[in-house]
Amino acid sequence: MLLHSALLRWWPVQLGQFVSQDWDIGPDEVLIRRIDIAQMTTDSQVAPPPSMGAALTADEHVTWQSLTAGSSRQQEWLLGRLALKEVVRAWAQERGHQLASNDVEIHIDEEGAPYARCALLSGVGGPPVISLSHNSGVVVAAAAEPGSLIGIDIEYADRRTQVLARALTPMETNFVTAESASVLDLLVAKEAATKALGVGLRGAVARWPVASVTALAEGLLIEVSSASDSGLVLPVLVLHPLDTVLGICYVAPDIDAA
Repeated sequence: MLLHSALLRWWPVQLGQFVSQDWDIGPDEVLIRRIDIAQMTTDSQVAPPPSMGAALTADEHVTWQSLTAGSSRQQEWLLGRLALKEVVRAWAQERGHQLASNDVEIHIDEEGAPYARCALLSGVGGPPVISLSHNSGVVVAAAAEPGSLIGIDIEYADRRTQVLARALTPMETNFVTAESASVLDLLVAKEAATKALGVGLRGAVARWPVASVTALAEGLLIEVSSASDSGLVLPVLVLHPLDTVLGICYVAPDIDAA
């Protein structure tokens, strides 16, 4: 999905003024950072600052420049990189390491999942595992201990789901009919679960069936059956902050997910 039109008008401001917010939500083991695009400047005349080079590595800067200037793709790419770098830096700071943005390299694997590299974190087992999601106005990035599984997904609560509802399994339809969960709750859970495995949903809604829905004080616990690992069930915490639906899939490193 393309980001909000404000993103098309936004150009990188001085990075010293750029702040992603610490979002204290979800499991204690997961760090989450949030960027609210609507709070950014919409001045289309702002030029790329010299400090841009301080946030990106040399290779990242080349990639950023290779994208069409001012396009939604370029800005989406940049915000994603910044959010992921910020959450890695926050994770490192909790462990006594002060990192600059360009100490952290963000890469994408063959399945399209992000991962971080940082030589300065070799003493703590390497950088955290990371995940990224965005809708038209919010970017969220998550980080957790190396070796764990982490996936995050966020959608606006008013997203249309009529077409998606047709792909639900009979059990999932029963969950919706009984008002145990909405169609969007189930979709967000599936997106987060597939991201945790590093593969993404890719429209294959029916291939990742929901096994159970449990009501919690803070939201829902939705278990998603893996389409790629027989017998693996992934727990997803689904929350409803403000006008969004947020899914967080976290599996600790000491849990055998094989």
